[in-house]
This record gives sequence, structure tokens and C-alpha cells, in this order.
Amino acid sequence: MSLPARFRRARIGLVGYGDVGARILTQHPGGSGPRIIPIGRRSGWNLDVAADRQRVSRLLTHWIVLVPPSDAHPSQDTRSRLLAASARQSRQVGSIGAAAIRRPRGVYISTTGVYGDHQGAVVRETSACRTTLPRSLRRLHAERIWRSLGFHRLRVPGITGPDRLPFERIATAAPALVPQDDVYTNHIDANDLARICWVALWRGRPGRATNTVMEGDLKMGDYLDAVALAAGLPRVPRISRAELDEAVRSGRVSPMMASFMRDSRRVRSSRLEADLRMTLQTPCLEALLKKTLG
Repeated sequence: MSLPARFRRARIGLVGYGDVGARILTQHPGGSGPRIIPIGRRSGWNLDVAADRQRVSRLLTHWIVLVPPSDAHPSQDTRSRLLAASARQSRQVGSIGAAAIRRPRGVYISTTGVYGDHQGAVVRETSACRTTLPRSLRRLHAERIWRSLGFHRLRVPGITGPDRLPFERIATAAPALVPQDDVYTNHIDANDLARICWVALWRGRPGRATNTVMEGDLKMGDYLDAVALAAGLPRVPRISRAELDEAVRSGRVSPMMASFMRDSRRVRSSRLEADLRMTLQTPCLEALLKKTLG
């Protein structure tokens, strides 16, 4: 005897509901397909509360984990540890009158920051993770936790898009590094990332990592210059690496931004196409600027 349809319908949690989660929800508004459940503070959930974590574990059959790490520990993500413990306790009805325990299916959204500084070298999914930054060490710790549950991992660079271009940074003339000191940087369009999250949930190989990056090699200052030129704005000033610490002390550069100006890598992905069979709708910065600014 089969179960009623309401019990067989997948319940997909956007765990850590924010901008990317909202885009996923817009792209998949529901209907007769899987039920999509936004889970975060803006939808009335607090993932740092045990009762809410237990509710999540009982409710979901599929997880898209977008929640940022807790900063309570310098190198570990206690939030992911507690959430994953709840996920391990999740149950699905396997037959009438009986419950079968199985791992939930899921995707964890990580960062290319876990690779650390490769001094401008090409980085692929099999490259060593060398990060020394607390923010990225917590992500790496979280990756290991979710990988133990078989979750697919997406390593995400800077998220961009028509509504996420760095106009404010350019307008405030926050400096970039001079070319000889500058770092390579990678990006992904926010709407493409939302599409990748959804596809990875169904096609992603358990435990595997996929880099989610646009094409092209751009240093950070060149990226800012390209946006400024397309928008008719002045280019940002340049400073040397020796001047960066003073720029942080004076407030011209935030500590967070300075951390992004220390690691250099050119991230590649063959798995987006080979494994996930994904083609980006915004494959490069030029396409984004043309779409946004004409």
C-alpha cells in the first residue's frame, strides 16, 4: 500500500534563508512539485535554538544549507555542527506503521576561500585547501561536517549580479591594490548560483565539491575598473600592499575587504558542466555588464 501523496512530497528547506534563498524560491514558486520551505530569522526560525533545529530535522527531506558559520570559535562552525546533528536524527516514513532512518539529501554552500592563497595559480576542485583565515577555516570545518552526511558542496566566490555590482565601493573611492600587488578574484552571478544550488540538490554526487565560477581571469582592481568604465564612474585609487595596513587603520579599507585582498587564486570548474550539466546564463563579467548597463 502506497503512502498518501502529501507524505511522499519532498520538503526542501532553504536553511539560512536570505538573498540566494529568495532567488531559489522565485525560480521555483511551488505548485504540485516539491514543497520549498524558507528557514531563517526572516521567516520565523532561529537555527541557534535547539527546539527550532529539532523542528527542522523532523520537517525536511532535502536541505539546501545557505546559513553562514557561527563565529563563536576561531576555526570551527558550531552552528553547522549542531544543525548536522539534527539532520542525522531526521526520519522519513518508509512504510505504513514503520519509520526508516536514512540520510537526508542536501547541498552545502561553501566558499572558494577554503583554498587560501595560491599566489595566482589555477585552482580546481582537487587543489589543496590552504586557508589560514578564521572565516574560511570555519567554512572548511563546516564542509567536513556536511560531507560526512553525504551533502554535495558548492564552493562559491564573490557573488555578483545586476543588483550586486560594487558601485558603492567605487563611489567611495575605497582603494584597490596596484597591479603588481593585486590578487586574482572570481565571481558568480547570484541568479546562476540559485540555479546551481537547485540542480546540485538532484544531480550533485554525494560528498563531492563543485566550484561555481564565471569564466575569465581578472584581478580585483581590474574588475573594479571594468565596472567603473561601463558605468561612467572614475576608477578607484590604487595603493601598494605595504600601504594596505595603514588604509585599514584609517578606515579607507574595511578589515573584511582587506582579508579578500590577501589571497590570490584563479578558480576553475569542470564539474559544473561535466557533473551538473549546467550552462551559466551569465558566463562572464562582460555578459553581466552588457546585461546591466548596455
